[in-house]
Amino acid sequence: MKNSCSRRSIFGLQSDGFRSTGMTKGKQTTKTTVDDVRAFWNAGPCQADLSHAEERRRYFQEISDKRYGIREWHVPTVAKFDSFRGKDVLEIGCSIATDGLEFAQNGANYVGVDLTPKAIELAKERFGLFSVQGRFEVANAEDKLPFPDSSFDHVYSFGVIHHSPVPEKIVQEIHRVLRKNGTLTVMLYNRSSINYYIEIMFLRRAMRWILLPSFMPGLIAAVAGFDRWKLEGHRTILKERKNMSKQEWISMNTDGPFCPLSRVYSRSEAADLFKDFKNVRQEVWEFNVDHWPFVRRAIPSSVAKWVGRQWGWHRMIYGEKS
Repeated sequence: MKNSCSRRSIFGLQSDGFRSTGMTKGKQTTKTTVDDVRAFWNAGPCQADLSHAEERRRYFQEISDKRYGIREWHVPTVAKFDSFRGKDVLEIGCSIATDGLEFAQNGANYVGVDLTPKAIELAKERFGLFSVQGRFEVANAEDKLPFPDSSFDHVYSFGVIHHSPVPEKIVQEIHRVLRKNGTLTVMLYNRSSINYYIEIMFLRRAMRWILLPSFMPGLIAAVAGFDRWKLEGHRTILKERKNMSKQEWISMNTDGPFCPLSRVYSRSEAADLFKDFKNVRQEVWEFNVDHWPFVRRAIPSSVAKWVGRQWGWHRMIYGEKS
């Protein structure tokens, strides 16, 4: 389970081995297991492909620069990295600790957990290179986290819980490890977004059939800049699999075609997930204009940011433990 990543492409069809999923009214159910999720993210930790620099400190710095300087410029605003000096902060799904480094450098007593050993290995390397103190654990947040009750002042999780087979268990663990009046900041994918309704559920479904001719993946990759290997994989699966559930389609169109599980949340669904917390509030951010090049050229960045605040892909949830 990991943070929001730049693994998307416009045609999301899944490879062999994907476990069937289903939908019930008001509830997103799945047969995907934690092992499926772990295998996917361990093979490619989130954000790890944002730099190819050979020098390791430069490699990690480029990842930070790209994350905060381009598409996800809003992360420092919503995370409030500088607000937790001297506080005990837990990040669930820390991946390679891009955000974790910001918390720690701003004086937080930072602990990061992740489902995958590879991510924790990279996170430890990063903190060592920048001479920053932090603690890391490989842990499944659906199980009991390796911390006593009431251990943390703040829990942060950006783009992670929506990849969990049982997200309710993770939320219960957040509640358990938080101290009284402790705070949380969580990002979930937003159902009420342009990315969901227009791009994933309409445009990608309508356009996926143009991948069937053998020459199309190469042509689309050349013209639009999408990864050809993803398009080739999508084409293969499209030819092999004629029917898929709505949940499968969503999962295949978020963090790459082979992502085993992703969920989306409306305001009411997110409120229900965090119903045991007080002072819960929500807001949305992030309209990714890279998916809409004609829009990027036609409107100023201030308008794109405004659109993101209305119908963005990132649903932020803030709350406190009673």
